Amino acid sequence: MKRLLCIVIAALCFVPAVLWAGGSKEAAGTNARSSYLSERSMIVPPDEVYIDHYIASVNYQYPIPTSSVLGVYMYGGQRQLSKYGQEEVIQIGIQGGKMDFEDLTPMNLAFVIDRSGSMADADKLTWVKDAFDIFIQQVRSEDYVSLVIFNDTAQVVFPATRMNSSANRMRFRQAVQSIQPRGSTNIRAGLTLGCLEVMKNLNREYTNRVLFLSDGQDTCNNSHRDILNVAQQFCDEGVTISTIGVGASFDLELMVDMAHLGGGSSRFISDREEMEETFGSELDRMVVPLARNLDMTLEFLVDVDILDTWGYENRRIGETIRYFHPTLHHGDYETILAHIKVQPQRFTGIMDFARFTISYEDVYGNLHQSGPHVLTADFVEIQHPVAGFTDGKILESGTMLHFAQNLKTIGELYHYRKTPENLEKALRITLNTKKELLNTRMRLDSRGFTDEIKILDQYTDILGKELYMTDQMLGELYKGGEIDPHIPDRSLQKNLKYLCREITLDLQTKHRGIVAVCDFTSQGSTAGELPALLTEMAVNEISRIDAVTLVEQEKLSSILQLQGLSPSNLTDKLNAVEVGRLLKADYIMTGTVIETENTFIIFSRLLTVTSGEVASSAQVIVSKV
Repeated sequence: MKRLLCIVIAALCFVPAVLWAGGSKEAAGTNARSSYLSERSMIVPPDEVYIDHYIASVNYQYPIPTSSVLGVYMYGGQRQLSKYGQEEVIQIGIQGGKMDFEDLTPMNLAFVIDRSGSMADADKLTWVKDAFDIFIQQVRSEDYVSLVIFNDTAQVVFPATRMNSSANRMRFRQAVQSIQPRGSTNIRAGLTLGCLEVMKNLNREYTNRVLFLSDGQDTCNNSHRDILNVAQQFCDEGVTISTIGVGASFDLELMVDMAHLGGGSSRFISDREEMEETFGSELDRMVVPLARNLDMTLEFLVDVDILDTWGYENRRIGETIRYFHPTLHHGDYETILAHIKVQPQRFTGIMDFARFTISYEDVYGNLHQSGPHVLTADFVEIQHPVAGFTDGKILESGTMLHFAQNLKTIGELYHYRKTPENLEKALRITLNTKKELLNTRMRLDSRGFTDEIKILDQYTDILGKELYMTDQMLGELYKGGEIDPHIPDRSLQKNLKYLCREITLDLQTKHRGIVAVCDFTSQGSTAGELPALLTEMAVNEISRIDAVTLVEQEKLSSILQLQGLSPSNLTDKLNAVEVGRLLKADYIMTGTVIETENTFIIFSRLLTVTSGEVASSAQVIVSKV
């Protein structure tokens, strides 16, 4: 029987104790690019699957800090860890503060636009022109703006100008509308001229940024090294660079590296709506720096092997990882994941497990420090307490991690090792990954992963056609397999105990609050008394937590009756949160029993009533036999 839906991070090669590793160069929109390519019946080459970028592309809804430049948040994949050792994933979220656009530091911007002949395809240049109409409506009188266009040569069509009059804004709009596509692509010439326009008004009190947009590759014999040297040299002078790639054929590696060495961010844009958003409501996340020279340390306080990490350039020494990131932008969010193997421990019980510290400079050069932030875990004398990740954020990020890893594997099988056998293997990975995404979406009670599932559906169609498989054959293949129990001989009572404990451990880490426990519901015909047993156990476990007040079940039943709802309606997160508000609860717990051919999948969610966020989502898998 195949293990399909469990989120299990694949075993990775052990990394030497000390090395510098390439990390995130900010999300380059690789997920959007994957969608763009798959819709055109193309499978993404493996060297274009930047795993860090897929992880970073998700907004995990970290709290916005109100009294500091940035906020730091730590999460562990499970609250209970086996004393005998197990693999674990740690997530660190860094959320930049946010203020009104009018209050941001003044901007000194140069837009560098590729106007080579290919920009006429799919109306890409029209997207740019429409997006600039949005930009010009929000630019402020103290901001400087210039416009450079390039094909085989570069030309300034709107010199650096302070936008302090309607006449200047009109001239900028006219310059944008005059752009016509023709010629080849000289990236170095365009980048150099754009940086020189920013240099005219260079001011450390301003955001000095080039926004470089292209849909192609350099065709004028400029080497990557020469182009990147330009980016590095101007960044050293105080001019930073953000890159925007459009279409299917731009040089992804070059655009990402230009932004990285230029101290900016990189992004892929697939349609008009995204272009308008980038130049409108998302402009500050592309342009305005909030913190610089982020120096971070993740230290494990128990014996672990560091298997891999994603998010930033990093250096590993023993059980410590140091990360560096040049710039955090206004209102932006960053994510670090670390995959570790926890070694056997001598003791059980709750103990400090890891700590994280960050130092950084604000835009005025003042040094700040946040932390140490500490993560705890409960070490227990069992193996594999629950299936997959418990924490809602790590469930989402871990699923995205596994999705990106599988895209890379599929790309390798398809592009570099293409045989009928490997095409079949790639198809199985594609179908299994879709099941994993659907499982996570069910546990988080969200409509997330829509784009990722669409990519996998496109991949299924591409691979199925190459294997001459009909839709019926693909459907039969997709139905096969289900989740295996981690511990087949563990009793039902113990499985339920660990499930409830995982959720209640999360409650114990929170402030005092009121919790409502909804009746578990079932999908299937033979669950019998299992949902009622689960509900009773959950109520008993939570009632033991001193800091928690439990809502009486009779009161919950009364609210459901008044609202015309049944417990099964509370599998919908919106219904559950609304009932929680009526009960004046801080948290509401729901659960589901899903019957498959040979197992019961049992999962429970803990929802934060004020935000609707899934704080925890524990899962166990129980054999029927």
